[in-house]
Amino acid sequence: MYTHSYAHPISSQFQTYLELSAGFRPDYPASLGTSTKGSAEITDLVPDAPDLLKVIYSHVAGTRSGEEEPSLIEFIPGYRLIHIAEYEQEMQVLAGILEEKGYSGGGQIFPLLTNYGSDFICLYRSDEGNEVICDLLHDYGDLVVMYDSPEKFLETLCEFYKQEAYFLDEEGYLDCDLVKEGEIGAELNPGAKYWSE
Repeated sequence: MYTHSYAHPISSQFQTYLELSAGFRPDYPASLGTSTKGSAEITDLVPDAPDLLKVIYSHVAGTRSGEEEPSLIEFIPGYRLIHIAEYEQEMQVLAGILEEKGYSGGGQIFPLLTNYGSDFICLYRSDEGNEVICDLLHDYGDLVVMYDSPEKFLETLCEFYKQEAYFLDEEGYLDCDLVKEGEIGAELNPGAKYWSE
């Protein structure tokens, strides 16, 4: 088994997120599987993969689209972490959506999380190299910044657990207190339009 993980400051943040997830869903971290080739697996698919993707896929493989156990599907409410084996396919889906919308904002867009409606949470890297986390809704259009940086993304998700904005609903799905989520999101990501809308 491959155990050496990609060494990066956000690596420990990602581990913390998995530990917090396990507080509600003890089986969730294990359900994500382990990476067989470490960060090489994602860099084989995406040679210039951002550090966030390298960190995630050096630890875990992700959630397959066929997962049926409610408490194991979602990385955040409504979205699953794309499985490495489905990453290429999801990149094509995302590219198709952007093309359909006539996207011309430059930079690079990497899918991160998705749902069954082909909505995405993605990492956007500007031509200058700045990285933010955005959401892209299949039906609505534009990329909207949710998290000011990959670090803020993981830090904010950890806070959602710590401040109990996240909980499990009666069916076992991950759910959130929208008001609390919005307050924490806005406080930690002052530059993100998503939380102020």
